[in-house]
Amino acid sequence: METQISELDELLVELIERVAGELGVIIYSLGIEGEFTDEQLSQELGVEINDVRRVLFALYEIGLATYRRTRDEETGWMEYYWKISYDRERDVLRKELEKTREKLEAKLEIEDGSVYYICVNGCVKVSYEEAMEFGFSCPKCGDMLEFLDSSGAIEQIREELEKINRLIGLLS
Repeated sequence: METQISELDELLVELIERVAGELGVIIYSLGIEGEFTDEQLSQELGVEINDVRRVLFALYEIGLATYRRTRDEETGWMEYYWKISYDRERDVLRKELEKTREKLEAKLEIEDGSVYYICVNGCVKVSYEEAMEFGFSCPKCGDMLEFLDSSGAIEQIREELEKINRLIGLLS
């Protein structure tokens, strides 16, 4: 069970880093309870307020942060009170994994149902029909197009799908 949890934690860190960068991982890992302002966090971490805002909005976009907005009576400016949604980790991970699974399934369908040819110099990858139109010559450099064995790519996609399905199972 420990390795499953750490695998999910690693996946969460990967997701946060992809959408919010290293600062996002740092902010998320602080374990902040309750509401806070972007200004408070900026001062506490010693980073630019715009960087903090960018991270918080990125976390908001994937569902790991919420905010409420109020108008400061003195300045008239809007103030944002943020809260990190640690309780939504599993839902967010499941949603992201399901999106990735859909993309991989579509890619698998395309790769599995097509025959491709590739330029010996790596210029282009074309379907069999396109290769025939080009007389099995690269439309860019004129060199020969060779059959591309997609079995390795197909196997890799299937393995990735198995892994994603297993991870989704852990989140259920």
